[in-house]
Amino acid sequence: MSASTKISKALTSTGIRLPPLPTIRDLVKLYQLRAIKQLSQNFLMDERLTDKIVRAAGNIRDHYVLEVGPGPGGITRSIIRQNPRHLVVVEKDRRFMPTMEMLAEVAQPFMRMDIVQGDILDYRVAEAFPDCTPHDWMDRKRAPVHLIGNLPFAISTRLLINWLRDMSLRTGAWSYGRASLTLTFQKEVAERIVAPILSDQRCRLSVMNQIWSTPELRFMISGRAFVPKPEVDVGVVTIVPLQTPLTQVHFDTVEKVVRHIFSMRQKYCRRGVANLYPPAMREELTEQTFKRADVDPLARSFQLSVAECLRIVEAYDGLVRERPEIAAYDYRAPKVKGAAVEADGQGESETDR
Repeated sequence: MSASTKISKALTSTGIRLPPLPTIRDLVKLYQLRAIKQLSQNFLMDERLTDKIVRAAGNIRDHYVLEVGPGPGGITRSIIRQNPRHLVVVEKDRRFMPTMEMLAEVAQPFMRMDIVQGDILDYRVAEAFPDCTPHDWMDRKRAPVHLIGNLPFAISTRLLINWLRDMSLRTGAWSYGRASLTLTFQKEVAERIVAPILSDQRCRLSVMNQIWSTPELRFMISGRAFVPKPEVDVGVVTIVPLQTPLTQVHFDTVEKVVRHIFSMRQKYCRRGVANLYPPAMREELTEQTFKRADVDPLARSFQLSVAECLRIVEAYDGLVRERPEIAAYDYRAPKVKGAAVEADGQGESETDR
């Protein structure tokens, strides 16, 4: 019996057993794979934890999986053990290519595994799975597509906002249907994503996620489990798109307004919303916004429900349709000399949340 046949039997008979391979720790030593701080790299060595992350994604057998930032391949092994139909790994750091190629060789007899050496921010997910038939968005059964990853902390929020935009437009991974996300974030970011109204962690990320999806904080991982150890613990979050999003307003408008609502978190929400409008008409349009939205302008942003935030969004969207010239206004843009400026307009920024 050939080696490839033995490997195939070991993998397909149970779906969980890999042939003997060097441990992740051994590979890190063998290839001298030191984490690069600038890339926010932290390696997860514990196989029980990588298995737990993949289990959080639900059934992936015979499904399509995109792994973001596989690094030395800990989560990759756990994914392979679950027998997906097609696995695509996107890794920016070329140092991990030998370990990925080794795993692709092991997986080759029974599944397709593609290795993409590049930046996930540039990768066109809509082209990842040419054999995947798009699923109707309204089907109770979600599309068999999963994005899984131990995300680099430095780009995790930016990635998530990009993916939420794709989700809202049903492009990228969501051109296949309601694809799910299973991702790691810094503890505080994970808590923000799922934060309910009145929570200390309530922010832009909370509202944006809850408009288009059902996010769930599945479990925490101690920072001690990673090499090198990060300064914070890590949360594993699953994000499943809603069949019917809570608004039909374009994502870019929603993001702009919600960002302004939370730009001065500890002040009255009207302060942030007011900065949506040019100084000459600021008072008038701010008053109209809250009147149309039927929202208390003296509430703090974290006291607002998703529905209240969306009523503010819809009021702004309506005013833009009536006065298109206000759409391009940006209070952070360089001011024209002599124009009226609010001295305290900058406030407490949370746009990175």
